[in-house]
Amino acid sequence: MNLPPIGRALRTATLAFCALAGLAAGVAAQDYPARPIRFVVPFPAGSGIDSMSRLVIDEIRRATNANIVVDYKPGALGQIGTDFTAKAAPDGYTVMVSSSATHSSGPQLAKSVPYDALRDFTHIGRMTRFDVAMVVNPQNGFKTPRDLVNEAKRAPGKLSFGYGSGTARVVAAAFTRSAGIDVLAVPYKGQPPALTDLIGGQIHFVMADLAVIMAQVKAGRLDALALAAPRRSVLLPGVPTFTELGIRDVELAGWVGVSGPAGMPREAVAWWSAQLNRALGSKDFIERLYAISVEGEPNGVEEFNQFVRSQFQLWGQRIRDTGIPPE
Repeated sequence: MNLPPIGRALRTATLAFCALAGLAAGVAAQDYPARPIRFVVPFPAGSGIDSMSRLVIDEIRRATNANIVVDYKPGALGQIGTDFTAKAAPDGYTVMVSSSATHSSGPQLAKSVPYDALRDFTHIGRMTRFDVAMVVNPQNGFKTPRDLVNEAKRAPGKLSFGYGSGTARVVAAAFTRSAGIDVLAVPYKGQPPALTDLIGGQIHFVMADLAVIMAQVKAGRLDALALAAPRRSVLLPGVPTFTELGIRDVELAGWVGVSGPAGMPREAVAWWSAQLNRALGSKDFIERLYAISVEGEPNGVEEFNQFVRSQFQLWGQRIRDTGIPPE
């Protein structure tokens, strides 16, 4: 192209600007993170979600030397820390451990939530999956969920279950609805006290996370009868899913991921996605997760966004089906 001098100058300036812009974008991507990252945990220190997410964060720190500061903001079933993250500056320097509790079941079990679980967040990637199992006291003689169902139908209202989380409540209600049984629901302040009463004979079954029940199952104090999951767990390979046993609509797995405020920079999202997949792609690291009864399940950004949306819809449908009123 034969351009006049002014045109050639403009073209040269434009190309130089584009080159500098591209270089700046590359430098920005390489520079992230340039300062400490706040990693919000909306549950108490030492909780199951905290333990599994801290393993991942520690691994990312080790590999990248990034300054990631864990900030505990528990309360209101995870709503306080989640709302804090939703309202933080979307600059990539505030992210949170998201979960089925904060973004699937929790927002639909409450009368009002100060955030939109889908629109107010940048959902970056999944870290782990944690399954929920039905456990019973071996002394009760229940060998399968069908044994329990038969007893409940023989004596309506006699049996009871305990729940110590919103997730466990929804799973238990989905089971009793699918089985068509009348069972008393007993609320607890957490899953451990519910298991204590199950071992003591005060209630007849509990739905709880594998991380909470594994020690008692291995010790023979509890029997795991079925998993509310889409497939069997490598942690309890001999335990079937409810679907395998012909009990439908109890397929509700828990999950844990990383999310930030809506509108996060692409370089920050790409960095977190790459680090999550690198850490969770290590066989040695997966074995460390198995040690705390959790399965690593990383995925890409687009896949995670689709997953969060589908889980929100699925949990919402189960909650509506069971008639659990918002609180």
